[in-house]
Amino acid sequence: MKFNSSKKPFTVGAELEVQLVDRQTYALSNSSELIFKNLPERFKGIIQPEVLTSMVEIVSPVCDTAEEVVEHFIQSLRQIDAIGEKYGFRACALGTHSFARKEETSITVKERYLRLLQELQILLRQFLIYGLHVHVGFPDSASAIRGYNMAINYLPIFLALSTSSPFFYGEYTGLHSYRTKIFEQLPRAGIPEYFDRFSQFEELFYRLKEGGFIESIKDIWWDVRLHPDLGTVELRVCDANPDMDRIELIISLFQGLSLLAQEEEAYRFYRQILKQNKWNATRYSVYGRFIDRSGYINIKEKIYSIIKDLEKRGIWEELKAVDRIKRLKNVLRRKPISEKMVIVYKKTQDIRIVQTLGFIR
Repeated sequence: MKFNSSKKPFTVGAELEVQLVDRQTYALSNSSELIFKNLPERFKGIIQPEVLTSMVEIVSPVCDTAEEVVEHFIQSLRQIDAIGEKYGFRACALGTHSFARKEETSITVKERYLRLLQELQILLRQFLIYGLHVHVGFPDSASAIRGYNMAINYLPIFLALSTSSPFFYGEYTGLHSYRTKIFEQLPRAGIPEYFDRFSQFEELFYRLKEGGFIESIKDIWWDVRLHPDLGTVELRVCDANPDMDRIELIISLFQGLSLLAQEEEAYRFYRQILKQNKWNATRYSVYGRFIDRSGYINIKEKIYSIIKDLEKRGIWEELKAVDRIKRLKNVLRRKPISEKMVIVYKKTQDIRIVQTLGFIR
């Protein structure tokens, strides 16, 4: 398996899965075909179909900075809403739809999705979940393995920053990210294992492929995965989110930690510690506790400490992100989207109003 080295290491790209909802009822709207029929040429390839006809995916090009990625998202979301204004739908970025049911959705007629439906059955039919995926490019497979191992340790950090799915099927789940628990039902999802060498990943990949369980890397849905054909490590643990500053911070942190991994080898936690840390973010978002090598720390405080450590090491300066990080730190003073949703629901008892918090303003 060839690792296609990134032409410009530590560049970034991202994908945002977006719900299409009715402008009046906020129910899912099976309108993706209308988007592709009316899409201007410059957005083709950036706005792409997804597994359900009530969603699309925005795919940024390779960018130098998180700021550039977010600008592509904003322009694409505006374009979707411009089309939707004519046809009665709009874009919404939350980890789950708050009240939709599987009977109201349709699978996009595409060979891969139909094959997945045959394998996954009800799991795919109730897959009303939406994520944010972030790619960082690496110069070679060895540096990518280092970045991948480092990312495993910080999955709860990224998840906590993004939580936006406390409701599902019209019920308050009590979790900040119910999307996470739905995704973990899949056979090749969740927290992956550390690798010492790229050859270990290759061995695992070909074992699954030769058995007919996967066709390509796209059939592996780990919370973070190696993407050899793109020359990247892909972070996949995050909920979709309507807060563009929050997305920019997530991308910047992933880019910074990828550089840190080239200086400092990732400590390997017990798997149960990794699972507990992820659960703490799933259940409590940034208010959960993080089990660290030296003890226990609030997740929000851990994020502050990472930002400070990357600053001391000169990594923000290397990424030309010093001023941007000063601005983005303000995100941590805001309530997570998931918490805002719960507050609105407790005040109004109206699940439909909750859904509007996913609109990008």
